[in-house]
Amino acid sequence: MDFNFTEAQLLLRNSAREFLQKECPKSYIREMEEKGEVPEEVFKKMAEKGWLGVSIPEKYGGAGGDSVDFAILLEETGRCWTSLGLLWGINTVFGARTLGCHGSEEQKRSLLPKLCKGEVRFSGAFTEPGGGTDLLALTTNATKVKDAWVVNGQKTFITGALEADYLVTLVRTEKNPAKRAGAFTIFLIDAKSSGIEIRKLHKLGVWASDTDEVFFTDVKVPEKSVIGEVNRGFYMLTDTLNNERIMVSAMSIGNGQAAFEDALEYAKQRHAFGKPIGQFQVIQRYLAELKVEIEAARLLIYRAAWMESQGLPCGMESTMADYFASETALKCAITGMRVMAGAGYMMENSMQRYYRDAIVTVFAPISNEMCMDEIARSLGLPRSY
Repeated sequence: MDFNFTEAQLLLRNSAREFLQKECPKSYIREMEEKGEVPEEVFKKMAEKGWLGVSIPEKYGGAGGDSVDFAILLEETGRCWTSLGLLWGINTVFGARTLGCHGSEEQKRSLLPKLCKGEVRFSGAFTEPGGGTDLLALTTNATKVKDAWVVNGQKTFITGALEADYLVTLVRTEKNPAKRAGAFTIFLIDAKSSGIEIRKLHKLGVWASDTDEVFFTDVKVPEKSVIGEVNRGFYMLTDTLNNERIMVSAMSIGNGQAAFEDALEYAKQRHAFGKPIGQFQVIQRYLAELKVEIEAARLLIYRAAWMESQGLPCGMESTMADYFASETALKCAITGMRVMAGAGYMMENSMQRYYRDAIVTVFAPISNEMCMDEIARSLGLPRSY
């Protein structure tokens, strides 16, 4: 049992940290957050460094890496800036992972090399206003008309739809399936298609990454845009969702690590009652607890990533990592606020951003309550709904 990264992985982590420190100083992040602008120039440089193709096979122009490499980059990006992590991560999850696992050879050869170069962008359109985590309740539907499908419906809380070239979209294609889960198909929909309207939503955090509503009105989708098999989309979605949970957990613990580091540095520098506040036992306990929980979360994350890279079932492992890492990140940010007090609440410091960016991960992409429900079912306990 070896918990160490390989030399190549250590080099990847260190080079990523150096790149992010250079390209995304906190002053730049603060400026882009205030403007609500997506960091396109940094994204292009990430593509040039091969990050978008880190887990794409070499024959499609990628680096041929695995989910551990993916998690390393996401942790470092989350440690720097959650918005940037999402911008990069959703393209890797919904582009590289979904197409890599279930796309046709034509789809892979056509799109994966372009994804590696940053020439095409992807977003995942699953969540609906009335469904949330319950994907089986979605109502966006597609009807077969000759050699195409016509899609109608609405998606919400979709990350990066405005910048996307393609929307990886789960739709209902069967009205009366033999099994409830056998009614859905994954489509690769051109985001610029006639009949698509995208509206930006305004939110508490992750300001430099857009979250959107997507409306489909008689959108025509060619047959070749089906990903995998018709009416098997829900079953095929497992690979994407597990990868997404690894993405969010790695990004979360990066954000939590950043909050911890800022709080630790402040505790060493801030004086009260004639000494650094880091000498007070309550502050020491705060920081010691965070250190333990960050390391525990990191072990869960890289275990799940390793299992995925080995082709092993990792549904429960990725769910546990998502749950614990998101809760830990939020605790790091809240505790950081306590340590820094009024200074952490001010917009010129990053602690308020860590908090705003952490809170969303406890209910997205899956609520932590739903995570706990899934974990309970894995123990043989009855379904609660």
